[in-house]
Amino acid sequence: MRTTSLPRSVVLSACVVVVAACASGGAASDEVTESNSAAGRSSSAGSGPVVVHVGGTSSGSGGSHVVASGGSAENPGGAPPASLGGSNSTGGKPSIGSGGRASGGSGSASGGSAGGPPPTAGCTPPATYTNLFVTLSGHTQAESDAKVTAAWNQLFGGGANTVYYKGPGADESYVQDIANNDVRTEGQSYGMMIAVQLDHQTEFDRLWAFVKAHMLSGKEIAWHTSTSGNKLATGGAPDGDEYFAAALVFAAKRWGDTSGKYNYTNEAKIVLDLIRTQDFNDKAKLVQFYVGSNNTDGSYVLPAFYQTWACFDTENAAFWNDAVKAGRAFFQAAADSNGVIGDQSSFTGQTQKGAGSDAVRCVMNIMMDHNFYNADPWQETYATKYGANQSKGAGSTAQLSCNGLLGFGLPTATGKPFVDKLWSAAIPTGTYRYYDGTLYMLALLHVSGTFKLWY
Repeated sequence: MRTTSLPRSVVLSACVVVVAACASGGAASDEVTESNSAAGRSSSAGSGPVVVHVGGTSSGSGGSHVVASGGSAENPGGAPPASLGGSNSTGGKPSIGSGGRASGGSGSASGGSAGGPPPTAGCTPPATYTNLFVTLSGHTQAESDAKVTAAWNQLFGGGANTVYYKGPGADESYVQDIANNDVRTEGQSYGMMIAVQLDHQTEFDRLWAFVKAHMLSGKEIAWHTSTSGNKLATGGAPDGDEYFAAALVFAAKRWGDTSGKYNYTNEAKIVLDLIRTQDFNDKAKLVQFYVGSNNTDGSYVLPAFYQTWACFDTENAAFWNDAVKAGRAFFQAAADSNGVIGDQSSFTGQTQKGAGSDAVRCVMNIMMDHNFYNADPWQETYATKYGANQSKGAGSTAQLSCNGLLGFGLPTATGKPFVDKLWSAAIPTGTYRYYDGTLYMLALLHVSGTFKLWY
C-alpha cells in the first residue's frame, strides 16, 4: 500500500463538475490510500481540487505528483487547468546561452530562425543556439546568464527552496518531489540534464550514483523511491529513462569518459538498450506509457533525443531514425484542433485520457525538435494553433514555462508574449516547487540558448 494524492482522472472529472472550485484555486487534497497492485485500487478521497501527474509503471500502477491549483507567474506553484482548452476526447565552459542564430527577431520572422540559417538535421548539431530572451524580449546576454544562474542556485543550491539534497550515501544526491516526499526517475533525470547543460559534473555524478544504488536493477529503473533510497514501487517510467539516456550521451561528449566517476558512454548504452528493448513498442516505434501498456503518453515522445541517439548508438541507428519519424507523425495525429494532446493516446494518436499535467510538456518536446532540427513544417502550424489556445493564459509555472518554447515557432508578435511570461515568472518556491521548478529550469535552458546538443 502507498499513500498518495487523488488520481488525475478523479480530479479532472471533479473539475468539470465543480468549475468554480477549480478556478478559485485551493489547497492540495487530503491524501488517499492507494493499492500499488495492477489488479485494482481502493481509495477514500478527500476534498479540494488538485491536478496530479501520473507516471506509469510496468505493473500498470501510476505515480503522482501534486501541483497546487491557482498559481500564476507571480505566484508559482499553481496547477494547470483540468483541460488545456482542447476537446477532452482528447568540454569547456562557454558563456551561458552563448551564440544564437537569430540576430534580430523583429518583423514577422519566426523567433527561432530570424536572421540566421535553419538548424542542421542529422548528426551535425546546430552551430549556434538562439537566445530568445535576447532576440525577442530584448534582454542582454549578461541578464540572461544571470537569470539562469539564479535559478540553478535556488533550485539546486541546497537552500530553503532547493529540490536537490545530498544523501543517503556519501557520494549520492537526489531531486525530491516535495509534495509527495519521494524521489522519482523524472526528477533525477531532469536534474542530470540540467547539470550537464550547465557543466556541473559533480552534481551530475551524485544524482546518477543515487540511481545506480537505489533505482537501477538489471533491466529496470524503478520509477520512485523514498528519500532514503527504499524502492516504493517496481517498474519504470519511460520519460525518466529517456532523460537519463540523453543526459548520459551528452555527458560522454561534453566531459569524456575518464573525467568523472563514470564511463558515461557505457552507462548511456545500458539505458538506451533498456529503452529500446522494453520502453518502446517495436512495431509502432513509439515509447509506451509503461512497459506493456500498448499506448503512449505524448509528453514521453522526444524526437529530438532520438535523433541524437541515432548518431550515438550507430548499431541501432535504423531503429532510432524510425522513432524520429514515428514521433513526429504521432504528434500530428494526436493534436486536436487547438494543438492540445491528451495525457494518454493510442499509437495512432486517438486520445484515451484528456489533457492534464503531463500534457503541458508536449509543447516543449515539439518545439525543441523544431528549434534543433527544423525538419517538420507541421510544427509551426502546431505552434500557431497551440499558441492561440494558450494565449488565454497558463494555469501553472510548469505550463507557462514550457509554453515559452513557442517563441521558436511563432512570429515575433505572437511568440514574444510567451517568452516574456517565462522571463517574468518567479523561481518556484514552496511545496510544489519540484514539478514547476524542474520544468521552469529546463525551459530557461532552452529559451536562453543554453540547452545544447552535445553529441
